Amino acid sequence: MHTEARPPGNAWCAPAVTIAGLAGIAILIGAAYVAPSLPFLLALGLGMTAIAALHPPSALAAIPASIGLVFHPIRYSGLEFSPAEILILTATAGVALRVAILFLLRTGSRPKITPRVLIHVAGSGFGPAALLMLVAGILSLFTLADPAHRHESLRTFRWVIVEPVLFAILARYYLRDSLNRWITGAAYLAAATVISLYGLVLLLDGGGLSVEGVRRISGTYPHPNALALYLEQPVAFGFALAMTARRKVVSLLWLAMASICGLALIMTFSRGALLGTALAVVAIAALSQRQRLARWLIPVLVIFGLVLTIVAGPRMLSLFGGGSGSLRLIIWDSAISMIRDHPIFGVGLDQFLYQYAPRYIAPEAWPERFTAHPHDIFLDVWLSLGILGIAAAGVYAITLTRTIRHIIRRVCPLGLAAAGAIIAGVVHGLIDNGYFVPDLALMFWFLTAIIELEGMAATRDTDQLGAMGEEARADSGGWRSGVYRIASLRRAR
Repeated sequence: MHTEARPPGNAWCAPAVTIAGLAGIAILIGAAYVAPSLPFLLALGLGMTAIAALHPPSALAAIPASIGLVFHPIRYSGLEFSPAEILILTATAGVALRVAILFLLRTGSRPKITPRVLIHVAGSGFGPAALLMLVAGILSLFTLADPAHRHESLRTFRWVIVEPVLFAILARYYLRDSLNRWITGAAYLAAATVISLYGLVLLLDGGGLSVEGVRRISGTYPHPNALALYLEQPVAFGFALAMTARRKVVSLLWLAMASICGLALIMTFSRGALLGTALAVVAIAALSQRQRLARWLIPVLVIFGLVLTIVAGPRMLSLFGGGSGSLRLIIWDSAISMIRDHPIFGVGLDQFLYQYAPRYIAPEAWPERFTAHPHDIFLDVWLSLGILGIAAAGVYAITLTRTIRHIIRRVCPLGLAAAGAIIAGVVHGLIDNGYFVPDLALMFWFLTAIIELEGMAATRDTDQLGAMGEEARADSGGWRSGVYRIASLRRAR
């Protein structure tokens, strides 16, 4: 099978191009907030599409970095799209343009995207879980408990299934280079650090939500709990990178970013997020073969919990006796009753609220009558996607377990960091929202893509790495290789 030679270049050129592309996208996004006029927004879309066409890893690296801005959409004439959504759409358009040009200009090296190759890709790695989830989501749109709210389900289907899975597919193809994955991970953690600093600055300026004797920060999010759900995963991600870094300076850099995110997480006073992060940190230490550190972490975290309880007693001790813990038990009971009435298909995406308050709410849970999810990831999957969604979750869990084994065996830092972040999110998701909001869904599939690619690298599975053909690996390079190939083919003609 013929492959095209890459143009000669220095080793530093590829990361420099990725970082330059990231900077260009950041400038375009920032300008869109400042001047959201139609000509400029069109220029923004064309500019980001061009960057994605010339160098796909730059556009893909920018997507995880934009997750924390999902509640700050770019608005124009009644329309609004989050930066992450705009980036996914323009990245897809740019990649489609790139593939179309290479198909038109290539001869013997044209990529062999055949039905057999597509079936192989869909059936390997996390492909079956993603496919099951996509099918379950489509099916749920036709089996809604209340078709009057189909618009909400369609919007959520786009936000939490189509766009995140589409990003994961592109990432699996164009982030195969280890250096690009590291840059993407660094951008993700750096953006979370900036959002954490923003929230802490607002707190020092008198901002935040005063409740139960403490002041809780929310930063770029509408509520402290939402910020906590976002931050717990970068904290675990950064901690894992710090624990596995070979150079002390690099380890301190990761640790500094994780600590800033951790401080902001603490100031949300989210008990579920703190618990999930603590368990993830201990798991990371154990999985990274730092058993001695794991043993020390447990008493340290217990002492920290006691100190936090003393400092913020009313907040930390109000879990039961009418607090959020008691309310969750009541909501779970209502959710189970809802499942009894809709055991096969559930109620549909983003339909919990419209079934809960009119039919299933208990009198003592009336203060939480506007809750839009059952506060448990498994109940949420069942009610949103039905039995097929539970099957997708089971397939995902089996694939995740197998992949993490390879990552642990080879101690792949980036894969371990992504696995630790997934653990933090799932643990918190047992008592809160775990997936069905745009930022959590996108973060989930970003981390999944990293885990899959790191697992593939750990096992050196050349068949999986070359599933899209040898040309796919040649095409995963930067803008220089793309322009070089296009120009050389034109000259050859």
